[in-house]
Amino acid sequence: MKPLFTLLAGLILLTASALANVAIGEAAPGFTLKDLAGKQHKLADYQGKLTVVAFLSAKCPISNAYNERIRALADDYAKRGVSFLALNASADETVGEIKAHAEKQGFAFAILKDKDNKIADAYGVVRTPEMFVVDGAGVLRYHGRIDNSHLPIHVKTHDLRNALDELLAGKAVTVPETKALGCIIKRAQQAERKGGTGSVSDLSIQTASYQTAAYLPAFSFAPQRKPVAKRPAKPVAKAPAKPLPKIGLIKPANFPAMRESWKGQVVVLNLWATWCAPCVAEMPEFVKLHNEYKDKGVKVVAISADDVSEVNTLVARFVRDKGLPFEVAVMDTDDPQEMIDLINKDWPGTLPSTFVYDKTGKLIFSRFKIIDREELIKTVESALK
Repeated sequence: MKPLFTLLAGLILLTASALANVAIGEAAPGFTLKDLAGKQHKLADYQGKLTVVAFLSAKCPISNAYNERIRALADDYAKRGVSFLALNASADETVGEIKAHAEKQGFAFAILKDKDNKIADAYGVVRTPEMFVVDGAGVLRYHGRIDNSHLPIHVKTHDLRNALDELLAGKAVTVPETKALGCIIKRAQQAERKGGTGSVSDLSIQTASYQTAAYLPAFSFAPQRKPVAKRPAKPVAKAPAKPLPKIGLIKPANFPAMRESWKGQVVVLNLWATWCAPCVAEMPEFVKLHNEYKDKGVKVVAISADDVSEVNTLVARFVRDKGLPFEVAVMDTDDPQEMIDLINKDWPGTLPSTFVYDKTGKLIFSRFKIIDREELIKTVESALK
């Protein structure tokens, strides 16, 4: 999987209190939205048959990893009378971009623009892709992931297909709720926020500007003049590249032992990935935190959600190039939910997410979004007392 630093993969500061929490067995929130051609769609119009309500993104690398499977799933179950409605609630994705993406991917199902993310708020959606199955009576029967891994080679459980098959057979869904890693949805109200509060999310990372400086060449818009002939410059010897660091792997079964080893220290745990733009944006804050508190009993640990095949390439290069001075490991599992539930059962799988453990090893702080610098430092300082 290629690093996608130039994508706006879900930059956001979520307002948790604004999100609903629709439970399995409850009525699914109704909605009326227009598709990309301007045609109106009502969820109520689909009563009497199963409907998949899918929150997708044109830019999120995890959502895009599922494009082929989403297309196949919609085609396969349309033949069995299942409707498929895709909603895009990302404030940083225009109708034109979504339409171009849908045409490129050959999506034949309706794609609705959830302007101002009101429907995403009503469903409590925080990431893409995130799937809901509504039965013929308008009741929510499944919520969660498509399958256990965004990498097809690691797929073992086809959760969404299993849920649809059971419902079509008149059975209850055996596993009605699942979790997966995904990109945080950039919400409209956050796109309109002004900076200046000290939060990482307020320091202009709601734009792509932070990416261009590090990964794209500098551009000049000055008038071009005919170059003056110069003598050939003498070759300058390049300093040898620093060797790649060794990055460890962490299996879910070994996480409790890792957490036990942290006792006696205040530990800040960051879950991230090289493909996650907000993760990349906030990483310097953890370097700063490490440098300021490493001698005060604070330990910073970063666990990457990159594929294990990239541990000695993408992840190692990132750690080297960014000079990360703290412990970094890569999650070693085909099913991210195993690690998600071990860390915090309330964690929906959004990246980035940050957790703080006190000196006894107790989890005292969780944030399922971009960090707020002041909030994090206040938590750390309190735990050190």
